[in-house]
Formats: sequence, structure tokens, C-alpha cells
Amino acid sequence: MKNFSKLFVVAVVLLAFLFIPKIGISEESKETGKNLKIAFVQMEKVTQSYYKWVDLQEKYQNDLAYYQNKINKMQEDYQNLKNSGASQEELAQKQQELQTRINEYQKAIQEEYSQKTNLLLEEVKNKVIEYAQANGYNLVLYEPSVLYADDLVDITPQIIELLKK
Repeated sequence: MKNFSKLFVVAVVLLAFLFIPKIGISEESKETGKNLKIAFVQMEKVTQSYYKWVDLQEKYQNDLAYYQNKINKMQEDYQNLKNSGASQEELAQKQQELQTRINEYQKAIQEEYSQKTNLLLEEVKNKVIEYAQANGYNLVLYEPSVLYADDLVDITPQIIELLKK
């Protein structure tokens, strides 16, 4: 009787190992990986085609030119001061002021446009996510991470069209 109970327990455990994997792995879950919908996006192309990106780049160039004109005027003032025979102390003070202004302008423009660029990239990313979810994509990669992709999975033109709306 004792041997029969051990044999029965072994049989139950053995049957459990044989049937549990079959119960846990259904045919549907085996197919999951086969039905993935994958795409990729050329983010650089998308952003460069986006009107908000073009506007931002134009504003950046205008602001850069504005600050460069201010710097050029200050350099001209410095040169005039130098030509007028100003003392070394005055020249050093004016040069320090010029360098301080240059640093302030660079920092201001970098901070402003870094923030604006990040917000714009986040907006583009959200549009890609919105498109992917609406069209049943399971995975969307972007170009620097893709070594090869067939044109069939490139959704760049669709994203560009979405951003034009």
C-alpha cells in the first residue's frame, strides 16, 4: 500500500509535468510573435519635413543673427576704444564685458532652443505613437536603430502627412 501511494504521487507529478506546459502554452500564444506588426520611421526626414521644425530653424537663425549683430557692434566699440588710445585697464574691462555678453547670449540661445527642440521632438514622437496605436502597430523603430528595413515597413511618408494636418 505504501509503495502504491508513492507510485501514485510520482504518476501525478509526472502527468502534471506533461500536461501543465500544454495548458500554459496555447496555440494562440505560440502565434503571438508571428503576427507582430512592425514599422520604422526616418525621424530626421520627418522632423525636417515638419513645418514647425522649419519655423523653429528659421527663428533660430534670426535670433542667432540678432545676437551676432549685437556682438559685432560691441567688438566694433572695443576696436574704436582701442584705436582711441584707451588705457590697458579700460581695454581689459571692455574685453571682459564683451566676453561676458557673448557667453550670456550663447547660453540664452542654447537654453531657449534646446527646450523648444525637445518639445518639438516630443510632439513628433507622440504623433508617431498615436499613428502606431491607431494602425495596430506593435513596434515602431526609428532609423538610427535600424540596419535594414524594407520600404514596406517604412511609415515615414505617413507620419509626414500626419504632421501636415
